[in-house]
Amino acid sequence: MENKTKLLYAVGIGLLASDLIPTPMDAVYFKLQRIHKEKLETGQMTPKEYWVKDAINYYGLNALWWGGVLLVSVSVGKNFTQKRNLMLGLIAGGIVLNVLNKNIRKDEEFYKRYPTLSTKDNQRPA
Repeated sequence: MENKTKLLYAVGIGLLASDLIPTPMDAVYFKLQRIHKEKLETGQMTPKEYWVKDAINYYGLNALWWGGVLLVSVSVGKNFTQKRNLMLGLIAGGIVLNVLNKNIRKDEEFYKRYPTLSTKDNQRPA
């Protein structure tokens, strides 16, 4: 009974973490959402098409990511420790990629708001 309870807690923590931890697929989702929103606003897509695609992307992309992480960690690692370390490395890599993507988007938004400031003006001399 004790092992079943631990398994239940581990699954619960894993599910919680999978919603809290950003993945590279979050960047893909936001990009697709922007593209689909523009198509909706220009009449190239109906509201029904927009919401169906948005729901599929929202639920499907992260499931693909976590399925890939699981598949790679199960098929590549030789023992539990290697599998665990590989999975943690893939998760950490996803977090880093997502943070970089967010920083890029924030910088792009900043330079759109302040067009007189350009990255060329702020470059360091070689």
